[in-house]
Amino acid sequence: MLWTSSAPVTADPMDYLWHAAQGEMVFWLNGDDGPVGWVRTSHRGVQWLDKIHVPKSQRRYVFSEEFEVKYNHAFEEVVRACADLKREGKTFLTEEAIQAYVALHRMGFAYSYEAWKDGRLAGGGFGIQLGSMLTAESQFYRVSNASKAAYGQTLIRMRERGFRLMDVNVVARHSGNYGEEWLPQWEFEQVLRGCLKESPSLSDDFPATPLPRRVRYGLPVARAMRAVGRRFGAKAAQ
Repeated sequence: MLWTSSAPVTADPMDYLWHAAQGEMVFWLNGDDGPVGWVRTSHRGVQWLDKIHVPKSQRRYVFSEEFEVKYNHAFEEVVRACADLKREGKTFLTEEAIQAYVALHRMGFAYSYEAWKDGRLAGGGFGIQLGSMLTAESQFYRVSNASKAAYGQTLIRMRERGFRLMDVNVVARHSGNYGEEWLPQWEFEQVLRGCLKESPSLSDDFPATPLPRRVRYGLPVARAMRAVGRRFGAKAAQ
């Protein structure tokens, strides 16, 4: 179930960070295609890092020596490759969203995980860092199995460097699912609050960046307002 927000997706990186830190995600408003916006769902897909399971059939791809996995070497190229309509004919990555992600990367909040082959970008994905949680926004590949290597190795690296979980938005139904599961939205937001207090880094040359003061101080107020709104809504329904 989708609960849409009245806020549009803009190119403002602070606005993007504000919504993401509240547990919202950018998605199609009708759940499949068409206009995109900030949404909450009844459940959120997550990958706990202590529950990574790479199926035997996938291990030779994930740990293939064919690829070299790097981080943040070609962020904008990764994002634009993920947004390429030639891949699936549709994307939630509008130009405004792309601009916001690029700005967030410059601010230290957005990262890319990349598989390289023979000196060329072969595949990968990107997302936002929210303390000890990373988001997996989208992936692409130009060489078969490149995104599997980039994503699978990134999960293991996250575990080694002190992250808690990967936010995958929705649980995958294909073979790239390495142990993802659904988490109720209220529980996801509770976990997110704890993650925001921590600051591991994916790579030594890309340290974690603390939330801007106005976002950090505004989150408790926003949560309180939502709680009041739910309480009045429940009374009105009685």
